[in-house]
Amino acid sequence: MDDGDAQVTPPRQIVAGLVVLAVAVAAVVIAILVPHDHATTPGRLTNQTATSSTGAQGSPDPSTRDAQALRLLARQDRLLRQGSLAAYQHTWDSSRPAQQQAGSTFANLRRLGVPTLHARYVAADGRSLADRRGLDTSAWTADVEIAWGLGGANRAGARTTLTYTFERQDQRVRVVRISAGSSREPIWLLGRLHVRRTHRTLVAAMTGRDARRLDAELRRAVVDVGRLLPSWRGDLVAYAPATERQFESVLASAPGAYARIAAVTTTVDGSRRPDAPVAIVINPRVFASLGPIGSHVVVTHESTHVATGATTVSMPLWVAEGFADYVGVGAVNVPLSVSARAALHDVRRHGLPSRLPSDAQFSGGSIEVAYEQAWLAMRVIARDYGRDRLVAFYQDVVHRPDAVRSAVQDNLGTSVSALTQEWRSYLKELADGQ
Repeated sequence: MDDGDAQVTPPRQIVAGLVVLAVAVAAVVIAILVPHDHATTPGRLTNQTATSSTGAQGSPDPSTRDAQALRLLARQDRLLRQGSLAAYQHTWDSSRPAQQQAGSTFANLRRLGVPTLHARYVAADGRSLADRRGLDTSAWTADVEIAWGLGGANRAGARTTLTYTFERQDQRVRVVRISAGSSREPIWLLGRLHVRRTHRTLVAAMTGRDARRLDAELRRAVVDVGRLLPSWRGDLVAYAPATERQFESVLASAPGAYARIAAVTTTVDGSRRPDAPVAIVINPRVFASLGPIGSHVVVTHESTHVATGATTVSMPLWVAEGFADYVGVGAVNVPLSVSARAALHDVRRHGLPSRLPSDAQFSGGSIEVAYEQAWLAMRVIARDYGRDRLVAFYQDVVHRPDAVRSAVQDNLGTSVSALTQEWRSYLKELADGQ
């Protein structure tokens, strides 16, 4: 097996591109997490429902309580469809925090074009919540599976399990709060959103300024990606949380895991389903530090992953990230002395690499070098074989990620070994000439 096939890895998190520009250093990532293949049948209590054998004093027995919660979820589903804010808020606790979450959730779903939340009551926590956060003995929490889809973009549904806190008030069950727990937090739970859309783009941001900036970048990315992939007619969706904590909650990531990452392209619910909706999630702290060129490269790079369906494919990173950078860096006017600076410095310091970048090189201290080396490999293919054959090669790898050697032979008429030598010669030429 040659270098091209040896780099294929099983499904896992895939780290993506670091681009060095005159005005910014931007790292970008595709995050693919373990799938959550939950059923999404709305409004049905299944035999998976776990209940306590004893209820809190003064509260109904668990089976009655759970049935009431199920009916409440079904009612909320109807009210969302009908667009009745006042009636929807009446299904929530009357406290200010609950009413604020109810109002922002309702407004966000309407702005995003989500007609309803298909909710399935799964399992109740039998522990009493008495005296906890001001709740009385009638309160309880339960896992609720939610399925939803955006209107006009990424029409496939996302799925997640959220934690609902319920409480009985005046013989009625109401929602006190919804939280994500260890799951990915849906963007519509973060707070009031600013939403901007076109027929092919949708941006959901926590501030109007971020919404406007990201909206402009997505519109440009549609054009830039379309130049190389004219048959692509898909949608782009991007989220812009306001804080790093919100960014991490949307990804369900550990604190600081993406501290240097400008954006993450991921399935919305973390699943590996090929039809799962995909979004570009912006890291507010890092993205805010980028200038116009850096942010344009990052968003176009990430949009390429979306357009080519790379998010749920475990393909070699030199192909995935090299191609995304070929589109992203190619969309801006930056000299090679800047855009390939780390790779050329590495050649001058350590000599020519013996093989194309391995997946392991796309993390740690050599990440800049790996991204630039992969991008330059794509430039070699485009130069020597033409852009059409580069696209054909890349798309073949997307469909056959474990057969890179065959994709090189079938689309380029050469071998990975020969391609590697062409790439090494190109690196030497650039290092000697820059």
